[in-house]
Amino acid sequence: MAEPVRFGIIGTGVGANFCAEGLSMIAETGKAKLVAVTSRREERAKEFASRWSLDLWFNDYWEMLEKAPIDAVIINTPHHLHYPMALDAIKAGKHVLVDKPMAISLKEADGMIREAEKRDVKLGVVLQSRFDPTMRKVKDAAQEERFGRLILGEATVKWFRTKEYYEKSSWRGRWATEGGGALINQAIHTIDLLLWIMGPPRYLWAQIDTVAHRIEVEDIAVAAIRFENGALGVVQGSTAIYPGLPTRLEIHGTRGTALIEGEVLKRWSVIGEEEVIVERAKEGLKAWARPEMAPATNHASLILDFAEAVLNDRQPFVDGVEGRRSLELIMAIYESSRSRRAVSFPLS
Repeated sequence: MAEPVRFGIIGTGVGANFCAEGLSMIAETGKAKLVAVTSRREERAKEFASRWSLDLWFNDYWEMLEKAPIDAVIINTPHHLHYPMALDAIKAGKHVLVDKPMAISLKEADGMIREAEKRDVKLGVVLQSRFDPTMRKVKDAAQEERFGRLILGEATVKWFRTKEYYEKSSWRGRWATEGGGALINQAIHTIDLLLWIMGPPRYLWAQIDTVAHRIEVEDIAVAAIRFENGALGVVQGSTAIYPGLPTRLEIHGTRGTALIEGEVLKRWSVIGEEEVIVERAKEGLKAWARPEMAPATNHASLILDFAEAVLNDRQPFVDGVEGRRSLELIMAIYESSRSRRAVSFPLS
């Protein structure tokens, strides 16, 4: 059996802990292993290493790239650091798995994709919801045309974040460091699922605003989309809706509907199939309020796929090109709001 892909994690926040837990869940496969971590704050690197039983920790990611026996890195840092850190890791010959959003501009995303291709290393993006069994069931049904012709898709993320959420992290709430607000940070997973199931967009018209926080970026946004297949789409994203509501993804076709709330399939109504209606979602997690409490199962599946891509020399299921799709749509929403015009794809 081949040696496991050895990972180093850059960053020690919520995303890093999800990835560490995911790696621990797949350790028994022998395909992936976490061996090192780095954080600019030494005490956080030490604490993270202790929590996950790591012998190696660093407070300079360059030192980890040069000294740690790693094959790949997982980047879980503020958004504006994704691009420079990914490029440094790629140039050091490491495979790169980067948290969402992969970058804060399409120019940066394209640069990452080109450099990974040039250096013949794998580039993946942490959009783990594509591995959720419920989402895959809906995706497969759409591909098999069980919903009929797709006519409408809706992605709704109405969350609430306090002013302290933005104040405690200097990079949040700023165009230069977060790259946007509710869309690029909170709603991006649901936007990615909408595009994955409904297909590529043709054009959109959108508006964003800042209504409840003292930040530069949006805390509320709406967009109307026309997809290439002729279907319509709606995106709503916010961190200003008190007290915060479950994420919703709705897929409608001429023969049926799927409605997902949180990660629960609330309604499955397809002509000729048994109808499923769940009156009450499972209680407890409420990831829209406390994302750190969600299980890391989907992260584990994504990381395992990435490790297998490295071992078998194939593209990851969510590679750089796939990770770019949601970023492009979000950038189009920002452009449409600025210009007060419809924006067509591909976005230059």
